[in-house]
Amino acid sequence: EKPFGHDTESAAKLSKDLGEIFTEDYLYRIDHYLGKEMVQNLITLRFGNAFLEPIWNRDTISSVTISFKEDIGTMGRGGYFDSYGIIRDVMQNHLMQVLSV
Repeated sequence: EKPFGHDTESAAKLSKDLGEIFTEDYLYRIDHYLGKEMVQNLITLRFGNAFLEPIWNRDTISSVTISFKEDIGTMGRGGYFDSYGIIRDVMQNHLMQVLSV
């Protein structure tokens, strides 16, 4: 569950604590947003399609537009957004992850 700690020190402590219970090959860390079906479909479309894969790159695409619309509100996540901020959660994490795909 994210956030994985609230800063570098707490994230390192969580990793250390998990390492005392599990070996690294049993741990899988992924931001929940990358596991969403829409993002997974982008990855499949880009890398699993022999037609698109060679042309979907920086040499042939001049612009990328990513739109974010959340019509469901914070739904009880207000405390999280107050302490960590929606800009950090959405802009820094989710939208940059989609852009990297």
